[in-house]
Amino acid sequence: MTKLVLFSSANKQGNTAQLIEEVAKHHSLEVIDIDALTITPYNYQNNYPTDDFYPLVEKILAADKLIFASPVYWHAPTATIKALIDRITELTDVKRLKPKARSLAHKPAFVLATSASDELCPIFNGFFEKVFNYFDIQYSAHLHANCREGFNIESNALSQFNEALNK
Repeated sequence: MTKLVLFSSANKQGNTAQLIEEVAKHHSLEVIDIDALTITPYNYQNNYPTDDFYPLVEKILAADKLIFASPVYWHAPTATIKALIDRITELTDVKRLKPKARSLAHKPAFVLATSASDELCPIFNGFFEKVFNYFDIQYSAHLHANCREGFNIESNALSQFNEALNK
């Protein structure tokens, strides 16, 4: 069962990477650093140069479960994750790509997030709720690490996340 992590962070060895490592202790994960990819921004003309978007879409569609991993920056995921989601909109615009958009329906998705707060920011979480709802993706669970005073995840939260990821 393929569990694909779409990872973005300004610090590749930081808290979000550490959170992925904690989850990887219990699961086989394929991690893609989307910051290392070239993804042309969405445009209404749907005219794009060759980039890494279509190969990434194929990996997303082939995955059994999607995991978005991002620190919370100003109540939101990284700009790269936001740009990827904007570009995924193309799948709903272009007739030949619409079957790919429909293939996202009911796919289980998860969110890994780190911040300096006790709880996951409701604006950040709401962003993913809205995106997943738009594409009819099943929002299965999230795991948040409070990193205000160093990396910290509650063991109960990690156990619950792992249980959801195993379903």
